[in-house]
Amino acid sequence: MLKKPLILILAFFMILPLFASCGRGGANETGGPKETDSQPTVTGAATEDVSDAELNAVTAYVEDIAAGVDFAGKDFNLITRDDESSTNFPKKEQETGIIEEDAVYFRQRDVEEFFGVNIDYVLTENGEVTADRVINEVTAGGSSYDLVCGSIQTTGQTLLNASVIRQVDNLDYVDLDREWWVPSLRDDYSICGRLFFLTGPIVVQNYQDTTCILFNKKVTEMFDISDDEIYGAVRDGKWTIDRMIEIASAVPENPDFTGTWRYVSPTGYAWIFAAGLKITEFDEEGKPSVAETLPIEISNLSDKLCPIFSNKAQTAGTNYKADESAESVYGVETLDDLFVDNRALFKFAYTRSAMDLRKFDVSFGIIPMPKATESQKDYCSYARMGMDSAVYIPRTVANVRMTDAITEALGALSQFYVKEAYYEKLLKGQSVFDLESREMIDIILQTKVYDLIALYSGADFNQMGMFLQNYEDSFTIDNTNLVSGYRSNARICNFNAKQLVKAVNKIED
Repeated sequence: MLKKPLILILAFFMILPLFASCGRGGANETGGPKETDSQPTVTGAATEDVSDAELNAVTAYVEDIAAGVDFAGKDFNLITRDDESSTNFPKKEQETGIIEEDAVYFRQRDVEEFFGVNIDYVLTENGEVTADRVINEVTAGGSSYDLVCGSIQTTGQTLLNASVIRQVDNLDYVDLDREWWVPSLRDDYSICGRLFFLTGPIVVQNYQDTTCILFNKKVTEMFDISDDEIYGAVRDGKWTIDRMIEIASAVPENPDFTGTWRYVSPTGYAWIFAAGLKITEFDEEGKPSVAETLPIEISNLSDKLCPIFSNKAQTAGTNYKADESAESVYGVETLDDLFVDNRALFKFAYTRSAMDLRKFDVSFGIIPMPKATESQKDYCSYARMGMDSAVYIPRTVANVRMTDAITEALGALSQFYVKEAYYEKLLKGQSVFDLESREMIDIILQTKVYDLIALYSGADFNQMGMFLQNYEDSFTIDNTNLVSGYRSNARICNFNAKQLVKAVNKIED
């Protein structure tokens, strides 16, 4: 039976204006609709795309799980970091009127009511502390934590290398074929055929840190660039690197830094994934590694992009000297200021940028990273390395059945509470104000890709061979050392990958 709060939420959304969204997959637009403080606060999950039957279905699904177990009166302990950037599991005792916080609160409340459990939180200063506490607890044979949430590259990498988390693709209740789990998890993140963490709507950051491009509508107007032409290229599958360069060429070069740049804040290795390529390779046993020598496809890509992004007359980036800063070089506090001040056409960003820019008076559109060629099957939007998070189950968890069931319930309810609050109403509904951008966000988030390199390249580049930093520089600053740097760094990465396999093989469920 549908819970009363969900019925009220659904009724509320039925009276909202409906926006069309299509495709697979914050700032106020000049002359367009402008959000005001008088708008009603959205605190639920239902949208025009979510029917009463669908809401009933997910509720019935969770109720069915709860009906087959008996956890009443038990505590469910979740450990995660507690800082300004961590909104995956905020500790809230009641509604706050803040969209993202209420969505997670409702999810927590429903799980507690369905299963009769009390969700308690152990909050730490950061992901490293989270990992250390879990490792100490597990190695001592303790079972204080039922679920862990943290960054893949910091918390996840550390836990996996310490062999303290459980395999999650062999559980009874967690169903990786359901829509609330990232569909490419088993392909992209399994090691030796085994998966050790879960991500999807259960993790709020799933919607915040995916690569994209923002284009400034004041600049397109200034240089007679058609916004419809940009959106149309994406829809038609013709949004490629060459098309981006062609469109950007309408903006003259800016050698004296007094005019407008074509590009700002260029990314590095994200272009590898946008081109449909991967860094990690898997052998027949599912063991990860990187190629011993630089793949020619990546070398050619760097040769194409580095001259553009290292050209200061075209691109405003961080390719200045160690004793320089954005202020000393460009006269602004941050590079984002150039985009906000309508002095850059394309800004390379992440989906959270759409929300961050809402507080500025800048009109922009959002589009996916371009394909390498039109023949590439699809756009590929990379999950930001080091920022995307997941949930993990400690190896010594006291009640595997409880953690299994509640994790699946959290994932299922997240599909409506969290996904709809962030994706439909925060990202699509408030951060951008044209129908085209909403459509583009669909494409971006539904073509999201991952790479296991986040688990064995290392968060500390200096200790791990500068592998990813070498890539970053070779796409944005200088690629003269790409081949030689890749070879030496690849050896270190492959050593780390072998250590990771050894750690995985020590885990027995």
